[in-house]
This record gives sequence, structure tokens and C-alpha cells, in this order.
Amino acid sequence: LERVASISLAGDRRLIDTLAAAMHEAPGRRCGPHPRLSWVLLRTLIVVLAWLLVGAVVYFVVGNCSRVPRLADSGEVEDVDICPWRFPHAIYFSVQTGLSIGFGLLSESTWTSQVYSCFHILAGSSFVGGALSFFIAQAIVGEQSFQSSSEQRLARASLALHAHGYEGFTLPQIRQLMIAHPQYANAIIRKLHPEASIAGELIHRFRVADGDDRSRLATNILHEACEKLDAFRHESLKMSELLEIDARYASLRRRLWRAMRENASFFTGLCAVSIWVIIGALFSHIGDGNGVVTSVYFAISTLSTAGMVATKTVESDAHVLFVACYSILGVPLYCVTLGAFANVLVRRGTQEQTQHILNQRLSMAEVEFLDYLTELDHSDEVDIAEFTELQILRLGLVDRDTLRRIRDRFRELDVEGRGVLKKREFLHVDHMSVRDSGLEETESVSL
Repeated sequence: LERVASISLAGDRRLIDTLAAAMHEAPGRRCGPHPRLSWVLLRTLIVVLAWLLVGAVVYFVVGNCSRVPRLADSGEVEDVDICPWRFPHAIYFSVQTGLSIGFGLLSESTWTSQVYSCFHILAGSSFVGGALSFFIAQAIVGEQSFQSSSEQRLARASLALHAHGYEGFTLPQIRQLMIAHPQYANAIIRKLHPEASIAGELIHRFRVADGDDRSRLATNILHEACEKLDAFRHESLKMSELLEIDARYASLRRRLWRAMRENASFFTGLCAVSIWVIIGALFSHIGDGNGVVTSVYFAISTLSTAGMVATKTVESDAHVLFVACYSILGVPLYCVTLGAFANVLVRRGTQEQTQHILNQRLSMAEVEFLDYLTELDHSDEVDIAEFTELQILRLGLVDRDTLRRIRDRFRELDVEGRGVLKKREFLHVDHMSVRDSGLEETESVSL
């Protein structure tokens, strides 16, 4: 603690600035999809849009005619003939049929169009169903990571400090974290002082302090923590322990913010769907003259493909084009948000199911496969790599072909056949440039 107190904040200013920048840096894996995945997504969108456009061309060429009811200004219902369909009507019908919305206001008048609609609907079940499943899967996968966003931020801070956070931050390093990011100081204060009034006063004092005052307060907090908390008895704190303290004793606002960050796809989708519902409701209210409730009903039923309310002004090219575009963009957006919401609901249940599977006894077939794994290295003992391989196969997290490709990739990198790799042999050069001052070149990784 005397060493911690003797460190000058002015001398640490550059390191603390670097630490703050590292903590606020965007996560690497979650910044965006893989380039190949982006190309698959783009191709999926192109196929769906091309299929809808082909349908619109067919419906336009065959020359359908429809008689639709319209509410006149006098209050009477009058029939309006649309013959033949103009191209906006063809697009509108292609979208409502292909996405299974079924507004039902336009009806086909030729058997050629009806025959094509059978194909259009069946193809829609394949194209759109597959595309929506792909979007939902990406929404779920996008939230999956072996590191939470809080852990990723703390790991980047560990790199900036040239520390080994998973093994344990030293007291000077914890002090630098507290100075650069007061939320960790706040969590430790709340753990030390369960009384809300005392903790609130100390947190306020730390927040408004700057320079040497904050450095002195951080040292005092650590001094008290080493005396009262078992986690600090060894003058170090593992990353998992610091994350646990932060998660348990963080403020309500910070916990809500963390929940939103961990479920960013759902909350982003929810905001986007809400905006899209408002846009659809405004169109229905202003363009079709519907009431507020009916307008919201139109927007939600269109996004969910229920199609309970159709646009009243089908004869207007602008209106039917708007509804077509609204559906094309809104239906996938709605489905992606549903997928993200489902991921939020099933995440806890999945964790419990995982623990149940891990505790289950091995079946005879699994025992046979375990014998095969141990025979590969001519040993009756099961090491952690073999145990992990068996368990992730049991959990269905990976298939055997994927594991085989991973082994093949390792053998490609292990050109000397030693069974181990130096980190420089498979880490990107950018990663190693960060680690150069803190890692030994001789560190190795085994299979």
C-alpha cells in the first residue's frame, strides 16, 4: 500500500489516458459481421428482392383487373375499377402475397395470374422463410460471445496496463482502473459500506475529486479493502472477482445500462420496430384517414404479416408503393427483433440446461467415443482438452467435422510437428504489437 500511495498521479496520466481509451474502444468481434457473412446476407436480400420484382413484373404483364370499394367524401361506399393494374399495384400485390400478409383488397382476374400465384406463394415460403430464419439466427448469434461486453472492456484495459488480469490485477493496477473508471471504485465502496447513505457520500466525494485527490482517495479505498475484504488479502484481484464485485454492487443505473449493452440487438431492434410502427401509423392516419387505434392496428398487423387492415386508397400509386416498401423492410425487422427477444428469454434456461447435461452420466455411445479419444494419444488418462472436446460435443455446441477442421488447422500451423505453437505463429501482428512489451516470445500454446 505504501508503494501504491507513492505513485504520482501526474506520472501515471499518460497510462491512465491510454487505459480510458482502451476501455471505451469498440469490441472487436461485435463491431460487425464477418465479410463472408455480410456477402451471404447481401445475396439473401438480393434473391428476395429479385423474387418480389419478378412477381411484380408477372402480375403487371398478365393484365389483372380489380374492383375495389372506396369510401366517398359523401360517406357512401362506391366501387372503383382498377383495370389493368399499374406497376405499383403489381408490386403491392407481389409483396402482400409473397410475404403472406394477404390484405385481400386486390383480387386477380386471370387464371394465368392465379397459376403463377401458386408458385409465388410456395417460393415465398422457401425464400422468405429461409431469409427470415437467417436474419433471426444472426440476431441470436450476434449476442453470443464467450466474453461479456464488461469482460471485453476490462480485458482491453488489462492489455493497456500490460497486466495479466485473468491471473490478477496488482494493487497499483487496480488503483489506476479506479482512477480512470470510477465505477469500479463505486462498486468496491458499496461492498465495503452496505449503508446507502455512507456509500453515497463516499461515491460522491470520489466522483467530484480530481488529480491527486482522487489518487489519494483510491489509495485509501484499497487500504480499507485489504483490511476488510478477503478478495484483497493477497494484494491482487482477478478479473473475474472484479467483474463479480462490479456486477453485484453496481448502481441501478449502471446495471440497467449493462443489461441494455449485453442485449444490444434486442433493444436496437425494439427501438427500430417502434419507430417503424409510428411511421406506419402516421401513414394510415394521415393518408387513409383512420383513427389512432386503427392506424396502430394497421402498422402492427402489417409487420406481423397478419394483414388485418388494408390501405383504403388502392387507386393511389404512391400509397400502394409505400405499403409495399413498408412491408419489405418492416417484416424482416420485426422478425429479427423477435429472434433477439427470444434469445433474451431462453438464455437463462439454456445455462440451466447446459449444467444439467454436464452433470449427466455418460451414455454407452459416449463412453465408446471417449475410448476413441484416449486411444489417439495412446493413454488411458483423459486430459482437459479431451474432456472439453467430449463435453462440447455432448452439448451440441459443435460437430465432429468442425473439430476435425480445427485439428487440421493446428497441424498446418505446427510445421515442426512439436504439438505446440508459439503465439506469434497464429496471432495477428496487431495483437502481438500490443503485447510486445508485456509478453515473452517463448510463451507457447499447446493443443
